[in-house]
This record gives sequence, structure tokens and C-alpha cells, in this order.
Amino acid sequence: MSVNSIPGSPSHRQPITRISRACEACRARKVRCDGESPCAKCRGTNRQCEYRSTSLGTRTTRKSVRTVNTSRPRPSGVLPSIAPIRNDPVHFKRHRELRAGIGVSNVDTGSFQYYGPSSHFCFIQRMYQRIQQKSDASLLTPTESVPDGVKNWKLERFMFSVGADSNHSHCPTETYFPRELGSFFIDSYFHIIHPQAPVLVYSDIIKLWDDLWKPPWDRHDSKGDEILFMVLAIGARVCSSEGKQDTRSSEGWAKHFADKASHLNDSFENISLSSTHFMVLKAIYAFQVMRPNEAYLYLGHAARISMALGINRLQVVDGTNAKAHRLRLTFWTIYSHERSCALYTGRPSAFRDDLNDIPYVEDFPMSEMDDPGSVHLKPSAECGFIRAIAKLAAIADRVLVGLYSPSHIPSLPDAVNLHETVRQFELDLEAITHDLPPHLHFFDEDLPLGEGWQEIQRMTLGNQFYFTQMLIYRPALILATFLNSQHKSKGHVTDDPDFARYISEAISSAQNIVQLNHDLYFQRYPEAKFDGSSATMLVSACVTLLYDVLDPTATSDNTKEVFVAVERAIKCLDQIKHIGPTSGKALSLDVMKIAKDTLRSTHEENSLSEDLLSSFPWLQYANHAPRENGLNSMPGAEHSLQEEKSGVPVGIPSDTPAMMAPVDAYDTTFVPAPEVHYMSHWLEAGFNPEDIPDCLY
Repeated sequence: MSVNSIPGSPSHRQPITRISRACEACRARKVRCDGESPCAKCRGTNRQCEYRSTSLGTRTTRKSVRTVNTSRPRPSGVLPSIAPIRNDPVHFKRHRELRAGIGVSNVDTGSFQYYGPSSHFCFIQRMYQRIQQKSDASLLTPTESVPDGVKNWKLERFMFSVGADSNHSHCPTETYFPRELGSFFIDSYFHIIHPQAPVLVYSDIIKLWDDLWKPPWDRHDSKGDEILFMVLAIGARVCSSEGKQDTRSSEGWAKHFADKASHLNDSFENISLSSTHFMVLKAIYAFQVMRPNEAYLYLGHAARISMALGINRLQVVDGTNAKAHRLRLTFWTIYSHERSCALYTGRPSAFRDDLNDIPYVEDFPMSEMDDPGSVHLKPSAECGFIRAIAKLAAIADRVLVGLYSPSHIPSLPDAVNLHETVRQFELDLEAITHDLPPHLHFFDEDLPLGEGWQEIQRMTLGNQFYFTQMLIYRPALILATFLNSQHKSKGHVTDDPDFARYISEAISSAQNIVQLNHDLYFQRYPEAKFDGSSATMLVSACVTLLYDVLDPTATSDNTKEVFVAVERAIKCLDQIKHIGPTSGKALSLDVMKIAKDTLRSTHEENSLSEDLLSSFPWLQYANHAPRENGLNSMPGAEHSLQEEKSGVPVGIPSDTPAMMAPVDAYDTTFVPAPEVHYMSHWLEAGFNPEDIPDCLY
């Protein structure tokens, strides 16, 4: 028998048919598609078969999604050229520095945390180095246990929960907790948080709450109490209480219920759907108190529980009933939160897409849900938000690996491939906007007002979209710093238009984050300001904008455009009631201080533009955060950066209601600052009285 007659030999093999397109379902499952409509796999599983409408050959830009003025004229000589030299050690050094993170040690406890190059903390450290004009500073060679920017800007309070586990709050038995207050906390949770993470059933939580008020002899077990307590804790953080006493007491109750829930749960040993939900709730609470490290750990464990339960596999969640639908909702909620948190902290994700074959969750008939009469059912039934946020999370992981991983340092000849990678990210982001339900069109400022849950979803999706987009382009800002510091004296000019465009897109994305939240807080849905997790996005946008101002060649018009957005972000932060270990108003003062330090590190005092100072008079005043006694600091007083950045009075007023006194008795150390009168700080900062938010009067 000849070789040519052997079955399976090259001459007998059928030619491989190349398919130029694949449907979205096959793309998500990483399987081969036949390119038909519908394809064979979708026909076999009775799925909706959809294809992308945009290809690399007919690319449309992001400007078709939202028209913004991103033209940023820069003088010639700003960006140096990238010479096409193979194996250039200087090029390797720059990109290695670009992908470096920071490590932070707590000498008191011995704990250590690492934040990768895409993290908010790492970027702030780079910004601090630029403000201090440390041209020779490198993240690769740390000299202190705590980076100087983290230390001087008091960022450790957002990393380490010092003392939180050593002084647990134990509510005395005689403490009176009103039943209507607990119901108010539960409703606040389902108004603000449930649209973002629709994993719980309202009727189940209400049943647990009602059972809690039964006499002890009528309660057979406390199963599910840890879920209830976490709902109460998160609800207390996002409730729309106004006034000094309401804010302080609700935050005290939040910590009390969070501690109480932690004592009841043994999720690390016994895994179940309930323990998965508990870890998600713990992560959401960590987001609310601005502790991303804890959120990353809780979401990582939730991801592993979900995979241990098998809800990432089609054979486990396949079905058309409400229970299977809820399992799919749970998985994609964990997936989206975990992937976004991984990008934000610059750490690896626990998921691997090639091991998940679960389809995206589809809309479900409300009549077949477990609680068809609930007013909070729609976020669980209409799943366009979960599909979009899950697709966005998949892109976030590819951005983290493709642009920030130290194992993906491109060689100079691969610059074109890097541009193609970025263009593919752009196309994938644009594809998400094509299939959104109308109420999720975050890019349309003229969109009619929707229901409360729809506005919350619109804000959350828009924040995540623009944040991911900003991190795609932000390396160009940092790389421009390296290049300018290395070659600004040589007068090299780049001929790569993509590089300058990336910088403009990064700034545009940050501006869009600010505009989206400002529009929601002051026009569309003011109740959204009680979600403290938005503060993280606003601060990230501000530092990205201010980093660009540090460019000594930035024009006055560009600087003014940046400060318009920063001023809007400051007003948004001032509206947020609960932000981790500080308050929104104190955080807004922090951003103002950073903005002034940024501008003064770039320009001499007497060279500041008169037009800029007249537009932003607060830039020429030395505003200060409240001191320990709650009194205003004198405008001319000189304080250290640490004093100015703290903004958290230590003294706690004693004029609290008698009902809440037991709470304050066990929680005085960690209750955030009381709501002091900040109007004078705005006046000292140069704002006109008519521009000061009404809440300060």
C-alpha cells in the first residue's frame, strides 16, 4: 500500500475551510463556528445567533458613540519619536517600568499588599513622583516600606483596615433598633445595590427580617441571618439619610451588622449558593468603604466557590426554570465584579474564560419568577445590564493581560501589533454599545429619564465602560512622561498619530466619567449619590486628568478644559454622603489640594494664567480640611500635607440621641467624621455663594 493511499494521509485529508466570522455565542465559548446564520451550534442549543456588524476592514471610531471635543492641539516637539531599533535596552526598561506596581507594608501588623500598574494607587504614586519632580524615581526600586505618595496622601486608610478586627462591635442587648429603620435599610439596598448585583430575592430577605422579630422559642434556626445582616449593613451605608446624626448612626449600624454577619458565617469551609452570595455581599460592602483589597479577596473566593459549585458550566445551569436563571445571574454577577476589581487592583483574575461554557443570561418572564409581585423584580428579569457588564468584564481581563502584564513587553518592531490590539479593544467596546437596551444608553445625554433602577444601571455600566476605556489609553500618558524625560533635549518629534490620539482618548474617557456622574447626581437621579462606590471612579478620573496637566507643554486651553472637569468632580464628591473612612466633602477638599499642587509644580506662581485663576479662583487660596476640633483652619496657616489630607476630625460630638448612645459607645473609634459645616471652606476656596451646593446651607 502506498503512502498516498493511506486514509488520513495528507493527500486524503479534506481541505480546511477558513471561516471569516463567528457568532457571539461561539466567540464567548471559544468554539469553532461555521459562519452560518444561525450556526449549527446555536441551532442545536436553541440559542439566539448574532454576528458582529463591524469588522476590522470597516472600522468606525468611538466618536460615533458619543461626540465629545477631544481635539488637543499640542505644540511641536511634545512627543519624541520611537526609533525602529530591535532589542533596544532603553525601550525594554521603559516598558518594564510602565508595567511595575507598588508594594505597601503595614509595619504594625506585618501585612503586605501589592497593587499592579493598572491600579488606582499605583497611578497616584506615579503622579506624586511627577509633582515632586523626581525624574529618577522608579517603582522597580522602592526605598521605603510605604511609597512616599501613599504615605503623604494618607492612602493607607483605604488599604489596611487597621484595628477593624481587633475591636468588634457588640451591640448591648438593651439597645433599641427600630423595626422601621431596618426595613428602611433593606429598601435602600434593593433601590441602590440590587440593580447592580441582582442575586437576592426581595421576598426572601423580608421573610428573614420578619422571622428575626419572632420570639426566640418560635425561631427554629438562624439560617440566612448572615445574608440579612449584610443587606442591613450595606443598606445602612447607601441609605438616603440626611443630617449629621442620621449619617453617623447609620454608619455605626452598618459596621455593627457587618461584624455580626462575619461571626455567623463559615463560608470558607462549607460552600453553597448562600455562601457565594455572602461573599458577594462582603465584597460590595468593601467597595462601599473603599477597601479594594478586601473586595478583591472576597470576590476571588466567591469566584472559586462558584466554580466549585459548577455554575460556570452549562451542564449545571442549563434549564428554563427560575432556579437555573438565578444561577446564571449569580455567576455573571460574580464574573463581572471580580474581573473589574482585578483590573482596578492590577491583580490576576480567578477566572479562565476557556473553562467557562455558560451562556450569557437572557431575559426571563417575570410571571415565572420566584417573587412575581415584587417591586424589585425587574433587574432580575431584564438582564441587558448583566450581559453588557459581563462582556465588558471579559474585555477588562484582556486589557489587564495585554497591556499591563510584564510578560507582554512588546519589542519595537511589534508597535504595529500593539496598535492592532488597542484597535480590537476599541471595536469590542463599541460592539457592546450596539446591543444595549435603550435605558442603558449612557452615552446619550438626551435620553429620557428612566426608573430608578434603570438610572442606577446606566450609571454603573457607563462608569465601568469609560473606566476600562481610560485604562486602555492611560499607558500612553505614562510612556509620554518617560519619553519626554529621556529625549526632550534632543528635539525628537513622533510621527505616530496613534500615540497622541491615545492620550486624547484617555482624557476624554476621564471627562466622560465626571460628566456621567454629574448629570446623574444633579439632574437625572440624585439618589445615586448615596452609592459610595462611585467616589472611586471620580477620583480615578481626576488624577488621570491632573496627570496630563503635569505635562509642562500642555496649553492653557487644555489645562482649563481639565479643571472644568475636575471642578465638576469635586462638586459630585461633595454630594456623596458615605465614603469609606472619610466623607465626600473632605475627599473633595483632598482633590482640590492635589489639583493646586499639580498646577504649582508645573508653573511658577507668578506665571499662572490670569484667565485660569479668574475661572477657578479656588486655585489661589490655601483651603484646609477641618481640624480635630471641628473648627475651620485659618487660611494663612501653614500645615503639613498629612494634616491637610486627613480631613477627619478625631473628636466626636456627644449630642447624639439616647437611642443611639449604645452604638456610639462601642464604635467611637471607627465611625467616620461628623458632618461639619463646610460652606466656609468653599467660600475660602473662591466659590461664589450661588455656586455652593444647597446642602451646605
